[in-house]
Amino acid sequence: MSDIRDDVLVDFEAVFGHPADGVWSAPGRLTLLGTADSPDTDAELAIAINRRTVLAASTRSDRSVRIASALVDELVTVELDELATDESAAGWSRIALAIVQEVMAASANQRELSGVEVFIDTTVPVGAGLGSSSALEAALALALTDLWNLGEQVAHLPHHPDVAACVFALDDHALVRLEGEIRPELLPLDWQTAGLELLVIDTDRPTADALETTIADDDVRRTLHSVTENQRVRDAALAIRDETPRLLGALLDASHASLRDEYGISTTEIDLAVETAMTAGALGARMLGRPFSGVAIALVDTDTASRVRVALDGAFAEHAMGQPTVEAVSPSQGALRDR
Repeated sequence: MSDIRDDVLVDFEAVFGHPADGVWSAPGRLTLLGTADSPDTDAELAIAINRRTVLAASTRSDRSVRIASALVDELVTVELDELATDESAAGWSRIALAIVQEVMAASANQRELSGVEVFIDTTVPVGAGLGSSSALEAALALALTDLWNLGEQVAHLPHHPDVAACVFALDDHALVRLEGEIRPELLPLDWQTAGLELLVIDTDRPTADALETTIADDDVRRTLHSVTENQRVRDAALAIRDETPRLLGALLDASHASLRDEYGISTTEIDLAVETAMTAGALGARMLGRPFSGVAIALVDTDTASRVRVALDGAFAEHAMGQPTVEAVSPSQGALRDR
């Protein structure tokens, strides 16, 4: 199997006609409990996952920004001086160019910055609620910080709390952030030593976007969920500190029940995935809240994982639903320069 870091170097040179200056990467992220997008009011327990977005990049002699990706047949080109006014970008290129603009704005000498060329590839599932956008933002911010010699604080993207896990994470650690905090605290969390696996179950059936509008209009239900979820994050952090990570299972269950009953955002497929995993012996299971990706997670004993996988395949087949994709993920290292 080829190494994605080798692949991006080859693809970079094929697109831009010269070798890259380096390779950078950042992991996807997964919210075990809480939410990532409301740091003032909501706490979060997250891990970076062992799926990464990798990019090769180099500086240019002019002020052009040129970005390509293995995921789309497109080469985006824009001048640094036009970033603030160019609104033609969409999707992945819009995210990438927004980070270029933000990192550039943090420099004291914006007029002296060179253009850059970037080629991006990823093993993070896109659109599955596993932080593909956050991984891109973290990897690109670090690459630009290095290429432009701007200093460590820029790469941390302090205005993006949802990116924090992708930046600060370490292998075999979780990250807990209480409400009102920006930088998370690292907590040792070694699934393998604990005899545990975290399964990601992708039902390939996203929750309807219209549900977000319904939830946003129901302040009472949203507040009730937030208050109880914040406490679950605190309880989970205590369990991890006490080296009793199996207790996370009950907290995942309670979180799912709150999302399902208070928010009303679960689906038939998600409920089937969670119920099947629990019946097959999972310690706990929960849907991923936002962005309603149709993905659930299940915490299982290592010797139970295969039984849960078989049960999920059987249950979805019995209900004439498409087979879910089930993969184990583990806490991974945050953003870094690979080469």
